[in-house]
Amino acid sequence: MRIGEIAALVGVTSRAVRHYHHIGLLPEPSRRANGYRAYTVRDAVLLARIRRLTEIGLSLDEVRDVLADDAGRELAEVLGELDADLARQEREIGERRRVLAALLETPPASDGPLSPALATLLERAPAAGSPAAAKDREHLLLLDAAGGGGGAGSELYAALRPLADDPGVAALYERLDELAGAP
Repeated sequence: MRIGEIAALVGVTSRAVRHYHHIGLLPEPSRRANGYRAYTVRDAVLLARIRRLTEIGLSLDEVRDVLADDAGRELAEVLGELDADLARQEREIGERRRVLAALLETPPASDGPLSPALATLLERAPAAGSPAAAKDREHLLLLDAAGGGGGAGSELYAALRPLADDPGVAALYERLDELAGAP
């Protein structure tokens, strides 16, 4: 078989076959007198295996490990790592979708998208024109934007929730504003 024939048989491009040769993944076959590569059924089986392994998500380096005789890793080990990586990505995507759903449920804030925990805290906080309160709000927005909205950030926002409900906080901010210019 010639390169176009083996590529069509296996379902890859001739360019992919050449690339596999170039990186040493697929050994170069013998050449005919006219200089064309002469592929065998064994080459087609190896190429089909490479295609299957890449289709399930293995990198070419991982495919090389699987195909190596003694020095490579076992296929089960590589597939286990791939499965764990896909599971991690799936969890991360699920978490991002939950946050997105919460953002879509609440009206957009003028400060930009906020984590659901911070949005809840700021909804409960009294509206204040205090510079000290504005500075605290900016610090919370920075924490949220820096990734503190999940995990420890959510715990912090939950701990601050009683302060948001306390009417004495407004008086405290007024006092802090009075003291702002004090020596």
